[in-house]
Amino acid sequence: MQFKTQLRCTTIFVAAALSMASHAATVSISNAGFEDDFDNWETEDSVAISSDEYTGSKAAKITSSSGKFQQDVVVEEDTDYELSAYINGDGKIGVTIDGDRTRLTGGGDDEYEKVTVSFNSGSETTITIWGEYNDDTARFDDFTLTSEDTVDETTSTEETDTTETTELTISYAYDDGIGHDDFPPSNVIDGDTDWTSRWAAETIDSDANIMLQLEEDTLITEVGIAWGAGELKSHDFQIWTLASTSDDTWTQVYDSVSSGITTDMEFYDITDITAQTIRIKVTANSAGTDWTDITEVKAFTEATSVEESTDESTIEVGTATYPSDLFDYEQWKITYPDGEEVKDLYQEENEYFYVNDDKNGIVFYAPVRSDNGTTANSSYIRSELRERTEDGESDIYWTTDGTHVVYVKQAITHLPIVKPDLVATQIHGNKDDGIDDAMVLRLEDEHLFLSFNGGELHDDVTIKTDYELGTVHEVIFEVIDGKHYVYYSEDGALNEAYQAGNADEYLVKDDSNDYVMNLDYDESYFKVGNYTQSNADEEGDYTDDEDNYGEVVVYDFWVDHED
Repeated sequence: MQFKTQLRCTTIFVAAALSMASHAATVSISNAGFEDDFDNWETEDSVAISSDEYTGSKAAKITSSSGKFQQDVVVEEDTDYELSAYINGDGKIGVTIDGDRTRLTGGGDDEYEKVTVSFNSGSETTITIWGEYNDDTARFDDFTLTSEDTVDETTSTEETDTTETTELTISYAYDDGIGHDDFPPSNVIDGDTDWTSRWAAETIDSDANIMLQLEEDTLITEVGIAWGAGELKSHDFQIWTLASTSDDTWTQVYDSVSSGITTDMEFYDITDITAQTIRIKVTANSAGTDWTDITEVKAFTEATSVEESTDESTIEVGTATYPSDLFDYEQWKITYPDGEEVKDLYQEENEYFYVNDDKNGIVFYAPVRSDNGTTANSSYIRSELRERTEDGESDIYWTTDGTHVVYVKQAITHLPIVKPDLVATQIHGNKDDGIDDAMVLRLEDEHLFLSFNGGELHDDVTIKTDYELGTVHEVIFEVIDGKHYVYYSEDGALNEAYQAGNADEYLVKDDSNDYVMNLDYDESYFKVGNYTQSNADEEGDYTDDEDNYGEVVVYDFWVDHED
């Protein structure tokens, strides 16, 4: 199952002993304690004003899954904020920023508890704060919104129950034959919420059904729907799911009414279920019209919390300024897409070789331009490190006798437009003996595989056929007396397992062998970074297009040699 790489929520904490510094600046929330009932709040079904309050005389109450209240709030761009509220019961609060929602489930059974959601406003100046039903009746009171610099840095925090969701990839959409020819089901997964890009279905004699197909059975926890004309009418609808192994038995996981107040995407916390197909069944609308319109649909699964996961999301923000802050720069030299080779990499940086925004990885960037240069014996472009001796005095050449290892933690983040091919990590051998690119990790579109000098030394060995750009992975090339072993992992545990001597579960196997090639050769060295397998001739009219480039981000790497 493919996932979109960006998580839809951030890590969430409950403050334990929150104290404000003298320069505190609280963002205004209208009627934050519901003393004026729901004035300045937009509401959906099953909400009420309660006299069981935390402070004052009133609180908000939600009694069923269709209940929700929300309010737009003005904020500063690119600012860290904390949204807090007191919850009694099983409710959740959160914030929507440009369609992405951060949420927190919290509250006590019989008493109010304070919960806090942390987030960054990004490029937005208006966000939406909200409260929703979770699994039982909940009361809400005293919302506050403060910028993070108003919180005393000495304040202690403890982690509470977090809920993160990751967007699932919907392969295709279809309906039951009642859709309008000009507004097909595929419009709901094209990323466009404009009215002209909608699914439309006539419902004179029957309900409207649209189905969304995932790649395989996976856990589904939430569905988002953007309703066409959603600000003018509400829709009675149900959400059903079907597993690939369920013998055509559909399971209902949600039954409610849309808000009728917005065309923005509304998110529905369905009964968690593992399934492959999602069906949205619309039975009526408040306007009594014969048409159902939906502009976009998304599906989400619950993700592992940032603290516990070991994938891309766990890579911590760093402090590096130059690439040389992140590796043993004396042992490597680099070749750039313009053909230039640089041996002194201390504080070396340019557009092809620099530290990423999180200051924890090295970006290897190779744009396809009409003035590209290449290295000898190659027509392709690269921003790639080549191994040298430890003191950097000369190029390194080793034979396949003994043990030789390279480890890389990296993500392939972009491919050329016409020829989407790229090599990241390789062993180079004696070209005069026909070895050259002895073994490389290569991505062609979504096919990630091992190539052995273009198939001349050994047939390709597939690692995966659905690599998604941006996926952080670890790879180890190990050569022991001619036998070539490869380890691959996306769970972040490979390096530690290899060092502990128990990485066998990560071995890439070729038939029954643990090794993928057995071959002796000399004049060898490792290469790390980005060897983009294209050029101006391949890319044609797309040459010099600013979106035409290969890119790899490397977070960690090392080499080791033993005779």
